[in-house]
Amino acid sequence: MRKNISLVRLIESNKENLSNNQLFIDLIEEKVQKKQVEMQEKHLTRQAGDENVIKKSLVITTNDDLS
Repeated sequence: MRKNISLVRLIESNKENLSNNQLFIDLIEEKVQKKQVEMQEKHLTRQAGDENVIKKSLVITTNDDLS
């Protein structure tokens, strides 16, 4: 009978650990997803900035040709 009680406790403990691990995994996945979105936004912002630099350099070059 004692072995059965120990097994039941072990099973319950394992269930709790699995549940806690899943919560931890979910939290990590959420943080990873947020970081990916953040990095993608930075990349898009950088691309937009690069396009502005290209446009400005074209304007400067065109103005130089006019003078």
